[in-house]
Amino acid sequence: MAGSGSGGVGAGPRGGTGGGSTGGGVGRTLLATSNEHRGPPPSGTVVQCGPYQYSLGLFGWRRRCLYALVLLLLVMVTLNLALTLFILRVLDVSLEGMGGLQIVRGGMVASGDVHVMDSLVAARIVSRPHTPIRILAAHNFSISAMDAEGRVTTTLSMNTEAMECTSDRLVIRDKKGRLLFSASREEVLVGAPHLTVTGEGGAVFSGSVQTSHVTAPISESLLLESMTRSLEVTAPEGIALESRAGTISALSLSDLTLQSKGGIMFETPNIIVRDLKVSNTPISDPLDDVFQVCVCSNGRLFLAKPGGVCAADQNFCK
Repeated sequence: MAGSGSGGVGAGPRGGTGGGSTGGGVGRTLLATSNEHRGPPPSGTVVQCGPYQYSLGLFGWRRRCLYALVLLLLVMVTLNLALTLFILRVLDVSLEGMGGLQIVRGGMVASGDVHVMDSLVAARIVSRPHTPIRILAAHNFSISAMDAEGRVTTTLSMNTEAMECTSDRLVIRDKKGRLLFSASREEVLVGAPHLTVTGEGGAVFSGSVQTSHVTAPISESLLLESMTRSLEVTAPEGIALESRAGTISALSLSDLTLQSKGGIMFETPNIIVRDLKVSNTPISDPLDDVFQVCVCSNGRLFLAKPGGVCAADQNFCK
């Protein structure tokens, strides 16, 4: 019993020592086995943390997705750059402007034809010195002005049939700023020294006309006519009809009436009245070239044969 115990005890240390060696071999075997399962360590940044090592980086499908995204962005940037260069080339964009448009101080200068597709908003449009400006439109051309609140107040529109101006007042002035023509709802004012109407039909007025002087052109006749109604000429101080080189004719279909409270005065050496009615009352010794001028009680003038009294019946003086 003692010998067995001593052998056991003596084997213990050896076995312990041998057991320790065996345990170390088992540990090394497990580490090797673990390394075989992990495979070769991936390339990248290696961080040592105690007995452990960590590799930092993207591996596998993450790296492939990143490369694909970078490639896609590179293709898009290349296409955008190519399209931008193509547009700049087609529009002829430079540091001075774009094509026929040049950016200068205070605005832009356009050389050649300018095509406006929709609306053109500008504070001032001028042409180059000694160069006319032309504005062409396919159907109509409109110019509008707005007030401070953005409401359209004045519009000038030209189309294939007419030119229309919508405004509260139309004013035309000469180069010196003098008023030539003004039209509004209340009145139409002509500021020129002479208003000449050259149409064959003359000037037609539906209302009254106030003027201080009405003249006809040189070597032309002046005609005042009302086609279907009466013609009235009034003045507070007087009316003068003067013909310096011809005659004055007054033609009426029915009656020509001259009314005056003070009387009618003729200052002329000759008064000639033609086509008066002749009385057929018989008298003795008639003269063929001389007649009497007779007046009825109602003021009617008639001719009577000489050598007798002015005799006429009641029906003749009506």
